[in-house]
Order: sequence, then structure tokens, then C-alpha cells
Amino acid sequence: MCQINLESASTIDIVRELERRGLITDSRSNGVILNNLNENSNLKFILSWGIPTDQYECRECREMLDAENFNYYQSRVDQKGYLWRRNALCRKCDTKSNKERKDVLDIADVPDEPNKGDECPRCKRNWNGRWHRHHEGDQFIEWLCLHCNTHLSDQRNKLV
Repeated sequence: MCQINLESASTIDIVRELERRGLITDSRSNGVILNNLNENSNLKFILSWGIPTDQYECRECREMLDAENFNYYQSRVDQKGYLWRRNALCRKCDTKSNKERKDVLDIADVPDEPNKGDECPRCKRNWNGRWHRHHEGDQFIEWLCLHCNTHLSDQRNKLV
């Protein structure tokens, strides 16, 4: 195993060694950065403990599952220093949900996505992010901004 001398190592050498040891997350953005490193790179790091060791309840199947059964952001960290869960769906339910959504939208008549800066039909804000398809059953309803789409599909209130 090759050891590097920290006193004489460049920032790039240290980053490459951390990557070689598997200590840098596999985020796509990290890949872009690592492929474009140069001596003038001004890097900042996010430290984390990785995936938490707790169990969580899946919002869909309601099973208590180990943390590794969920997906995590590779560049976001919670207040305890662990990677932040992407959503409250276990991988199995997430895969099922994505397939159902894709199947519904494949048969629905979906108009072209609005442009950035267009007005959200629900909240009337100009939206510069990614538009979201709001549907119910196999019917497309409308394109919404993230805020409205999240509000209308809030799964935390599903059983209420």
C-alpha cells in the first residue's frame, strides 16, 4: 500500500489518495470535480459519518428497516453528521413507485414542460427550477413548481 507524505503532498495528491481509499462519496458532482482538478482548485469538503446505523420506517410499506435499505444524498449531511436520506421510501418501494409513475406518464397526454421563469399555475410564482408533473391515477393534471408538487404529494399525511 502506497503511503503519501502529507508535508510534501499537494492538495490534489491528498484528494486522489482519499478517492483511492474509497473515502470520498460517489456523487456525480464529485466525479466532475475529480476529473477536472488542477493546482488552482479551491476545494471545500463535506465530512460525514456515512450512512446512519438506525432503523427507519418506510412511508409506503410501513416496515422498520435498516438504514442501508434507503437511498441517500452523497453531498448532504444531517445535523448528526450522517448522509441525508433522499426520501422516506425504502429502495423496494421507491423502485415500485418510480415504475408506476413511469407507466402512468407513458400513457398520459403530457404537454411540453414549461420554461424556467414561467409562472406556476397553482401559486403564481415564477419558477426557475425543474418543473414537476402532477398526476392523479393515469391522468396528467398540470406542471407544477417544486413547492406546489411537494405540498400536493406530501406522503407524511397519507394515512390521515
